[in-house]
Amino acid sequence: MSAEWKLLDNSKVYNHKVIPILTKEESKNLIRWHKSHKHLTSVGSGEDYFGIRKIHINNEYIRLLFQKVETHCTAEIYKATGKVFYPEMSTMTEWPIGGFQDPHLDTYSHQEREDEDYNEEEREKSPRREWTVIVYLNDDYTGGETYFPPSDYYPFGYQVEKNVGDGLLFQGIYHGHGVFKVRRNPRHTLAIWFSDDIDHAMTQRPVTELDHNENTIRNHLQYHIDDTLYNADGYLSGSDWVDWKRQAKS
Repeated sequence: MSAEWKLLDNSKVYNHKVIPILTKEESKNLIRWHKSHKHLTSVGSGEDYFGIRKIHINNEYIRLLFQKVETHCTAEIYKATGKVFYPEMSTMTEWPIGGFQDPHLDTYSHQEREDEDYNEEEREKSPRREWTVIVYLNDDYTGGETYFPPSDYYPFGYQVEKNVGDGLLFQGIYHGHGVFKVRRNPRHTLAIWFSDDIDHAMTQRPVTELDHNENTIRNHLQYHIDDTLYNADGYLSGSDWVDWKRQAKS
């Protein structure tokens, strides 16, 4: 595990941290599962990387491994900031040979930028994503290193060494980061983004429709607490109970 959390130049930017999270066997199982479920791919262009969203995964073992990573990271973020953060999007990705990513900041997802009501200027005033974790599932490739280009926080830049099962946790909203071109073998990772806005926490239920993402599915979920078995006057009557069951099944 890398150094403990510390504030850098101001009151809100922290150093990055490398955290051992998954075992080598767990990492190998995730890769094996991914290779046999590429029909669930809904993330990435396929040229630089492609991947599967956690919300589209129904296998409970795979979901528990995601949960293991998310729990480790939310605990570490709380340790650093004293604030509760929630997974906003979780993905399993493969970077083919030749895949790379230029330095960028994590603020909003590409799917949000495609929304009709997306306003670049307004959204950049209050970015939603703050923390990012990248978990390395294999190390039998060359290139593909995550790196921080020279900045106020990393004057000479920084290149992260890959180690199977480790999670690189950092504030993607403040630290520009990229991926060097992958060579020899594909690179496999988990990538998860965290927000302190519970209204944008991703659903914890599996979603079968690949056309839905973490944002669009919200319009089809039940968020109203008035969907109960009783009301202020007591338990629902017979006809109301039948109506409630019909609604609950729809």
